[in-house]
Amino acid sequence: MFHGKDATLVKGITLNVTDLEKMTVFYDNIIGLTIRTKNETETVFEIGDSGHTITLKLLEDGRKPSIREAGLFHIAILLPTTADLADFLIHASRLNVQLGAGDHIVSEALYLNDPDGNGIEIYRDRDARNWEWNDGNVAMDTHEVNAEALVEQASNEGWNGMPADAKIGHLHLKTNDIEASKEFYLNTLGLKAVVDNFPNALFMSTKNYHHHIAINTWQSNQKREESDNSYGLANIVVQMPNAESKILTSPDGLRFEINPEIQ
Repeated sequence: MFHGKDATLVKGITLNVTDLEKMTVFYDNIIGLTIRTKNETETVFEIGDSGHTITLKLLEDGRKPSIREAGLFHIAILLPTTADLADFLIHASRLNVQLGAGDHIVSEALYLNDPDGNGIEIYRDRDARNWEWNDGNVAMDTHEVNAEALVEQASNEGWNGMPADAKIGHLHLKTNDIEASKEFYLNTLGLKAVVDNFPNALFMSTKNYHHHIAINTWQSNQKREESDNSYGLANIVVQMPNAESKILTSPDGLRFEINPEIQ
């Protein structure tokens, strides 16, 4: 419905990493992604059977970007059911993974960081028929998650890696200037603002989703520098219906690959 071929959405990201083996083990064992390809310098993971990917690229002697620079806030993986989210919560807790959580009205989410400090959200959506809209803005907030109630929804089978229907639900980015970046996302990528009344943030989507891409300035006020030679977010792959394959750079210095041709 919200993540079909007629939606503009994120299909993949590339992260430059300090320790490829350590990061590969994390995304395999903790997050439960499927290894598509792996060699000495790169691991490509698929999320469920979605075709969406997270690519880890080994970068030696790279630059550690300032926390104030534009870049990744978190990559958000959408699970199909509440039971899946509960199963992941139990799985991560048993492995002593440090988790955060947030009830965002439209969704329920868990948060963690990978070994390099990249943000990850694992979430499930609530029924879209119950989302509240007012003047083009969908109601979102952050409330406490009732972990005990969530755990009660766990399946009998438990966590067995990412479900087949898991996918990239959205991408949340740090930017240096929301107004300067806004035109790129709305006019160049063709997204629509669906939450523009949240402090220092903008949430955007197609198909009336609560967001496919969000940007904020909660931590950041600088452009991204030298993405190819910096650790962290290096590339964003975007599905954009009826658009030609091209590479774009956002005003805050992030690299977007639009409809890349399959090699």
